[in-house]
Amino acid sequence: MGKYSPPRKGFFFGSFYLVLAVSLFIWGTGCTGTEKNSSETHSEIPLSANSPDLFPVTIFDSNGSEIVFEEPPSRIIAMDSSVVEILYAMGEGHRLAGTHDFVSYPPESLVIPRVGDAFNLNLEALLELDPDLVFLFSPGAIPDLERLGIKTLYLNDLQQDLKGIPKSIRLWGSIVGNPEASSRLALEFEGKIAEIESKMEGVTSNQSVFQDEGELWTPGPGTLIGSVFSLLRLTNIAFDISGYAQLSPEIIVERNPDIIISSYGDRISTNPAFSEVNAVKSHRVFVPQGDILSVPGPRYASGVEELAIWIYPELFKPSEEP
Repeated sequence: MGKYSPPRKGFFFGSFYLVLAVSLFIWGTGCTGTEKNSSETHSEIPLSANSPDLFPVTIFDSNGSEIVFEEPPSRIIAMDSSVVEILYAMGEGHRLAGTHDFVSYPPESLVIPRVGDAFNLNLEALLELDPDLVFLFSPGAIPDLERLGIKTLYLNDLQQDLKGIPKSIRLWGSIVGNPEASSRLALEFEGKIAEIESKMEGVTSNQSVFQDEGELWTPGPGTLIGSVFSLLRLTNIAFDISGYAQLSPEIIVERNPDIIISSYGDRISTNPAFSEVNAVKSHRVFVPQGDILSVPGPRYASGVEELAIWIYPELFKPSEEP
């Protein structure tokens, strides 16, 4: 897409991919803040806990603005599926007062009031929910929220690779004053990834991969799934793009991937245009369970494990097997 990006699962579907032609997932902008006086957090998390009682907590957002929490927010509107999942997984889902229109996991989240999407935030509905924090991964609504005097946290760059998800989990543990639960969750995530890494030691592979995020939008190397491909020794056929791009059928056929990941259902195997692609001929089209490989939350490690088992059945077994 040049500079386009598809949405995360849970935001838009089908034709909405073309509407979301903005760079939401080009994660290389980097957070400009730095950490201050924190012995509790990892050095790359832009956070400081300035007292033994955990608060106040200071976050430096992706614009370099300093956001101070004197106490944990109790009415959070999270315009991001991964934050919803993180809070519920920590036992802090009761703090969610609202979210975006397309959140679907966990099931408990289905009753949370909806206030639009990343590009069409319903400010009237949002105000009625009386939030003490709105979280955004896209900056478009920040001026309106600031004019309304609503505390806003904008972060778009913590989840650039597999290390970013546990950072984000720990960050939210600090924001809501529950570092113990977030640490347990982050360690569980890191443990799953470490186990995969250990099994991949010494593995060499010349398999190429294409991920279809819908309408042939696909991630480049400097993305979260790009770090998964590196972990699993796969060569991304979209090696020459930044962020996400929409590839033409002709390029996909020419680059002839050995593996295809079809995130939202397999629409490639039945398309005559791809009948001679290696992945189609060898029935190597992987469809993840739900959005497990699209939302960068606590479940993502299980999605990586699921993919690893599918690609390397001789190395990996499902966790329930002895």
